[in-house]
Amino acid sequence: MTSSWNNCGPDTVHLTFKEGTGRSPTELAALLSEFQQQYDLPTSAVVRDRGVQGFASAAVDEAAGLRLDWTRSGEEGNNPGVFCLQIKGAWFEAADGETQADFLQLMEAYGPLRCTRIDFQQTSRTTNRLTPWWIDRFESGRFRVVGKKHYEPRGKKDHQGAYPEGATLYHGSRTSERFARQYDKHLQAQHGPPRRRDEVELKGQSARDLWQHMHQELLTTEQLGTSRGATLHSFSKGTIRALLPIRDTSRWLGKKLPTKWAQVATEPTTWATLFDDDPITVKPRERKLTNLLRSYRYANENFGAALSVMCCQRYIANRKAGMDEEDAAKDAYIKGMDDATLGANEERVRDFCAELPPSERDEVLQHWLHMVSVAGSNEERMRD
Repeated sequence: MTSSWNNCGPDTVHLTFKEGTGRSPTELAALLSEFQQQYDLPTSAVVRDRGVQGFASAAVDEAAGLRLDWTRSGEEGNNPGVFCLQIKGAWFEAADGETQADFLQLMEAYGPLRCTRIDFQQTSRTTNRLTPWWIDRFESGRFRVVGKKHYEPRGKKDHQGAYPEGATLYHGSRTSERFARQYDKHLQAQHGPPRRRDEVELKGQSARDLWQHMHQELLTTEQLGTSRGATLHSFSKGTIRALLPIRDTSRWLGKKLPTKWAQVATEPTTWATLFDDDPITVKPRERKLTNLLRSYRYANENFGAALSVMCCQRYIANRKAGMDEEDAAKDAYIKGMDDATLGANEERVRDFCAELPPSERDEVLQHWLHMVSVAGSNEERMRD
């Protein structure tokens, strides 16, 4: 158990395995039970449940903070022959650094596996640097996160603008591979002294890369005979510092940020003092197309020819009807957009809007609904 309210380390890990010789959900469940008992960690009667994400079955040890979902080979359900282990924050809170390292290395040895999610957290005791203070700094433009186009504060404000029930500050898109959040842990846990938690969450290839990087560091430490718990703590700190690069932009308040602001802005002192080591080197994330952009490109490549030819045909017809160049082109373009708007699937439109930054979603959707109304009116006027 951690001896201080100030702590840092892994917080959540999701691992996926395939059945094979010596690997099955039954055998892993037995191994987990043995580990909990050997290290005197919390455990309770395992509860059988329906699997999540389409898996056929699940086993949950609530006290341990462990959940195992699976579909056996030949069984109905998603991913037959696959089982997934969720190691939750409660497990990491109950284990010290060396025990965490033992467990993570045991899981790596039990593989082959695929890490689909890994989170790291740092929790800091504070009374004057709780989450509302950080929200104020971001909303005022004093702080920014490099590489994150938007942030989103959430929580109920009272009449004084405070957050008596706590607040959460999100950095980036919840669906992206790399995501961060800050919140007041004592309000979420409902016990302990005032403290703020900073978390980074990685999924997909980013999670797999970081999982491998972490195990390389642990292996090197083991070979040198130094503390793996200290290495895990340092690696977690370096990961958070690398993936939540907060910068002080107060010098440009009221001015436009320079193009290369991220290269010259420094870390706020209140952030930099939380770290002793440099940020780890993180593999650059591959650019990922959103469904909106992918669909837009697909439409252009497959239907752009028909749309543009139809537009040209309408333009020529308008010119022959006596319209000048500008009006003929404007009418042709509007009719083309009206056709696309009226033929659009509203459910897909809402899905695409959900991919946009939170600050843009509602405005874009409302404007699209206005376009539908205008297009419908235009079509009625043409029929009349």
